[in-house]
Amino acid sequence: MKKAFTIIELVFVIVALGILAMVALPRLVSSKEDAEITRVKAEIAAIRSAIQTYRGANLLAQKGSKYPEKLDKKTIEEITNGIKLSERYWSVSEDGKQLSVTIADRPATFNYDSKTGRLTCKESDALCLELEN
Repeated sequence: MKKAFTIIELVFVIVALGILAMVALPRLVSSKEDAEITRVKAEIAAIRSAIQTYRGANLLAQKGSKYPEKLDKKTIEEITNGIKLSERYWSVSEDGKQLSVTIADRPATFNYDSKTGRLTCKESDALCLELEN
């Protein structure tokens, strides 16, 4: 009667687990990047919506049709009711006119125009196409 595994059985199990790991690992890495892109897309949508809400609130309060002067982290947190941009992904220029995001070493830069309230991505950035769709 057999009470233990033989070395051959253990080698086969280890090889099988190695093959499964080689197949599954790339899929897990790409799904992490997809999740990061989805998160950043949601943050961009929230910021754009907050810019329009800010303008609407100014119109209702009869303060004119002003958009935020700049989009620094403090302003973004105020107009979005608490969304804090992750420093892991986002950086903001000193003048608050550019937001940069990096996902998996791929950068994208958004320009903010305080006259029109538009937050637009530079089309030359490869990540922009994914974030804008």
